[in-house]
Amino acid sequence: MIKKPTKHCACGTYQHTVLLPIDGRVRDVDFCISDIVAALNAANIVTMASCCGHGKQNGSVLLKDGRELVVSSKNGITE
Repeated sequence: MIKKPTKHCACGTYQHTVLLPIDGRVRDVDFCISDIVAALNAANIVTMASCCGHGKQNGSVLLKDGRELVVSSKNGITE
């Protein structure tokens, strides 16, 4: 099992990512939103890109159909 990071990684790094199979390819996904991305893809809602926001802004998930989902928490920042 992957140990949960205790702080956000810097934007553009792959320090706190997990590998997920998405649309026939293995992709790096930020750990803190990987459960959301995995659930969407398991429901056949294909994701193209995602970012947790790295503690500075809301996260987002870009869907293959062109829509974008905003991922936020109670305080507006994904943890």
